[in-house]
Amino acid sequence: MFKKTLLILAVVLGGLIPAAHANRWHGLPEALAWLVPLAFLFARREFIRRVCQALMLAGTWVTLESMFFFIKLRLSMGMPWVRLAAILTLASLVPLLAVWALQHPFFRPRRSSSGPDNASSDAKRIGSAEDESLCPPEASSPQPLRPVPVPLPLTPLRLVSGAPSPWPAFTASLLTFLGLTMVQLKVPTPMLLAERFVPGSGWLEAVLLALYAGFVVEAMLLPRRSPVVRRRIWSLFSLVFFGQLALGLLGFGRFLMTGALHLPVPALIAAGPLYRGEGLFMLILFGVTVLLVGPGWCSHLCYIGAWDSAMAGAKKRPGPVPAWLRRGRMVLAATVFASAWIMGRVGVPVAWAAGLAAGFGLIGVGIMVGASRRAGVMTHCTGWCPMGLVAGVLGKISPWRLRIREGCTSCGACSLACRYDALRPEDLASGRPGVSCSLCGDCLERCPRGEMELTVFGRGGKGVRAAYVALAVALHAVFLGVARL
Repeated sequence: MFKKTLLILAVVLGGLIPAAHANRWHGLPEALAWLVPLAFLFARREFIRRVCQALMLAGTWVTLESMFFFIKLRLSMGMPWVRLAAILTLASLVPLLAVWALQHPFFRPRRSSSGPDNASSDAKRIGSAEDESLCPPEASSPQPLRPVPVPLPLTPLRLVSGAPSPWPAFTASLLTFLGLTMVQLKVPTPMLLAERFVPGSGWLEAVLLALYAGFVVEAMLLPRRSPVVRRRIWSLFSLVFFGQLALGLLGFGRFLMTGALHLPVPALIAAGPLYRGEGLFMLILFGVTVLLVGPGWCSHLCYIGAWDSAMAGAKKRPGPVPAWLRRGRMVLAATVFASAWIMGRVGVPVAWAAGLAAGFGLIGVGIMVGASRRAGVMTHCTGWCPMGLVAGVLGKISPWRLRIREGCTSCGACSLACRYDALRPEDLASGRPGVSCSLCGDCLERCPRGEMELTVFGRGGKGVRAAYVALAVALHAVFLGVARL
């Protein structure tokens, strides 16, 4: 008990020392940002332990930076500085002691119930005849007897001890914090919501969102949990986005960004600049996102796509959609973008253009409520929204791909998980999904033979899926922090 008390004391002091410096220079909210991750150690997550170790290393640097500042100050004033340097040098070693203390098994997560034995039981349950969701409806009709391989679910990367690998979650936390740090430091106008209400609390929000990203990654890498978790966090982002918009329109100005308010219609990301001839920020942000995660923008980051997903999910299985839908969306997208450019050149008033854009968006909502609910397919995203097509086409410049290997038997199990109409029989025969594929990953765990995988630069493997999830979730968490940007 005494040893555990000393370990806890070392970690607490390791966090208090940089927090004290942060409080001296910037105030209490930033000091709390140093301490909050330590409070999450009780969750017994390996990635949080690693986050705290990284935080302690940064704490050493902060303490040394303060030491050099005070030494220079005392030298300029002709005052003695050796004693000060000795004290702060010892103080900088306390966070390093905390890093060592966090290596102790006391802070390591206990072996969870999601170990290999339970993974095997999951495989048996997934492969049972009672799980109808993995097989197409025709599988219940009389068929010639043939061996049926037991599907193995995609499991998260694991350490030797059986615990999930902390590195995907740690990476997502780090990327989230770095992204929000750039926003906090480089943008003069407060962008993080907390920063707009309490100066300095943007750092606390950044830390909390970074930890949130880590928890989400761990949940998405659990067998068969990815589709459910993805839809939930996607809905959360849409709720935050439109919630801030509604509060801003009701008169709470801090929930809105500065500048001209634009309609939340995804088509305007490209149609707006075409009409105005300027204002490329949203288009550039969209392009950078597509470069990083390919068409994953449509399944993780689009603020209105979550609505279509909810409507399509009202039907248990996706049904057939017209064959002309893919060709028709190309004509529609070309018409929308050409019309926006022409209206801008001939001088159509902004009020008229905004009215047409609002009408286009309302028709899209009607398509969600009507067609998507009936078909079980996201017909708005795959047939009506021009940016869905743009994301699918521009996604080819991204290194991420969904690969269908030669061993695919075209059983159709993956098609029953796809709400984007990207895995038709002709797509399976060609060995690649349709252009509407958003790399959502819902199909990966449904393949009974394991013949589908995510690749990057043509290389697959268990770590590729984990890396993609970490990157997509980090972007989601950053977008959540700047939802009205």
